Amino acid sequence: MPAATIDLPLSFSVPSAFQDIDLTVSAEANTARLIGELTGLPEPPGEQEIAHAVLVQQAMYEMLAAAGAVYAGILLAGPTEDDPGGRLTSLMLTVTARPSELSNDQTVHRLARTMGAIYPEAEVGVVRLPTGPAVLLTEDSRVERPVNLLGDGGGPTVVRQLHVFVPVPGRLAMADFSIATENLAEWDDYVDILGQVCTTIEFTD
Repeated sequence: MPAATIDLPLSFSVPSAFQDIDLTVSAEANTARLIGELTGLPEPPGEQEIAHAVLVQQAMYEMLAAAGAVYAGILLAGPTEDDPGGRLTSLMLTVTARPSELSNDQTVHRLARTMGAIYPEAEVGVVRLPTGPAVLLTEDSRVERPVNLLGDGGGPTVVRQLHVFVPVPGRLAMADFSIATENLAEWDDYVDILGQVCTTIEFTD
């Protein structure tokens, strides 16, 4: 379970299948760990796929560090003994501290209205978690070059993101729990995973 941080006084649980990206160490250290995980798969990806994965993770590491992420993890799936023909897929889960204008439930409804106006093509709504109301935002983004952690290049693709903005009681801050993937066939399963993570949120103050 990730520990509470100064920026976000909360804790949460992530399924053990996720490979945590340690934001306290260098990108090189995380890269070495990723290579070890990939080469240890029952059907390891080829050198080109591994090289692509390394470049993507290094870019992700830099973006997450700049955005103030407090947690990042990757879920990898691929061929198994029972399904040797299975394809390689990946899911990115992040938790980021974001500023908020208000520190109570009003911020949820204001944020939902604002997000709906700013992102008219996104799906925006409010959901009630065990910790209280939160804002949901689902958006598809077209990218010219695939960024799948295990992709090997190709034509344009769609990356889908789901954000759950959770207000932090007593603070002008929100926790942004989000997932992103190109593997849309597994989307419903990924949404369930994020939902499970959000039900484990506990505030520590």
